[in-house]
Amino acid sequence: MVIDDLVRDLPEQFKDKKRIYGLLDALARQMEEVSAVMRQLETMRSMNTATGKQLDNCGDIVALSRAESALYCSDVSFDVIDDERYRLFIKYKAMRNSTQCTYDQMIAGCKLLFDADPVYYREDDEHPASFALTLGVTDLSEDLLALISTSDLSIRASGVQPRITCFVREFFGFSDTNRYALGFGVGKFATGV
Repeated sequence: MVIDDLVRDLPEQFKDKKRIYGLLDALARQMEEVSAVMRQLETMRSMNTATGKQLDNCGDIVALSRAESALYCSDVSFDVIDDERYRLFIKYKAMRNSTQCTYDQMIAGCKLLFDADPVYYREDDEHPASFALTLGVTDLSEDLLALISTSDLSIRASGVQPRITCFVREFFGFSDTNRYALGFGVGKFATGV
């Protein structure tokens, strides 16, 4: 508590003085209220916990409005970007704003945006100024396919074109040879795009 900190820092000559303790107690109560308000503001304005207008303010910091984030996934069928989807795009935009386009940053961006794991990276001499990403996803929904088709979303160097493919994890196959294969009679046949 704040009062304990104030008493501990009190010079010896003022210890055991009732009026000093009364003053410290009054100050401590006010400081605790201010501290509680500061903690609440910190929580409400955090990118991970903000909602509504506070989340819009986080979007302003990274230069991404809700309307602009809707353009990221223009083929997806929803009218208003909900807070969770907008939060995802804000995190991705913050990552993209500060990236140096390293291999690890490209992989982290794909894992965040597409909820992909694993992500395989490959370069091919036959396709200069490009790279291939293969994403392991849980489901090939229309929303995900629309996001993948928007190649502007991948973290990449200027002038470099990504070629993105994906496959559904947990498919039918030999489980002892592939950690995502579910074995006989359990998984579905592999699907890839």
